[in-house]
Amino acid sequence: MSNSILGQDVVEKDTNIENGQMISTAIVRIDGMACQKGCADKIGLNLQNTSGVIAAEVSYEKKEALVKFNPKVVSIAELESVITSTKVKTYVYTINSITIKE
Repeated sequence: MSNSILGQDVVEKDTNIENGQMISTAIVRIDGMACQKGCADKIGLNLQNTSGVIAAEVSYEKKEALVKFNPKVVSIAELESVITSTKVKTYVYTINSITIKE
């Protein structure tokens, strides 16, 4: 299955089944974060509060988020929207790339 996000093709690979749930893992490259405590932690909290997200870790240092989610509940586009609509001061977050890993 292939989706187009930000003009890029994202290929969804087979998902794992964990505790009866389909689980996908996305690595999201994020531009625009200024620090861990404000930006990355706030994005992570917003992702964790999103229905269908099982776990989310956001690293300012790596400029990426690692998100485990149920693709039957939340789409990649919805994850992207959560990240880009997060508000911390006047920072604007953009998605550089999204990779779905097995």
